[in-house]
Amino acid sequence: MSRHIGWWWSVALDHAQGRPPRDRADVVRPGEGAPTVTWLRELRTRWLSVLDGLTESDLDATAPFPWPEDPRYTVAHMVASVNTELTRNVTEIGRLRLLRAASAVRPPH
Repeated sequence: MSRHIGWWWSVALDHAQGRPPRDRADVVRPGEGAPTVTWLRELRTRWLSVLDGLTESDLDATAPFPWPEDPRYTVAHMVASVNTELTRNVTEIGRLRLLRAASAVRPPH
């Protein structure tokens, strides 16, 4: 799951910064546990930096992602979409962690 989140978030950052998006194979998860947590935190820091740099006219521009050059959607829509997707991802990870913790304490049937 973290590889998908990392790739998707990296591509969103590429688009938000006007860079060509990377291919899925070009985004490599750094490993299990702490390295991946650090990687995702770095992506968060970069995302917040990009958001801090957006002006009103940037937000009103046509979104490059995930609706390529569709004038109905602005960069503000893209930001909302990415933030919503990230919220959904965090919810899924939290649910998986709860299930894992609960299965560790419950005796098998």
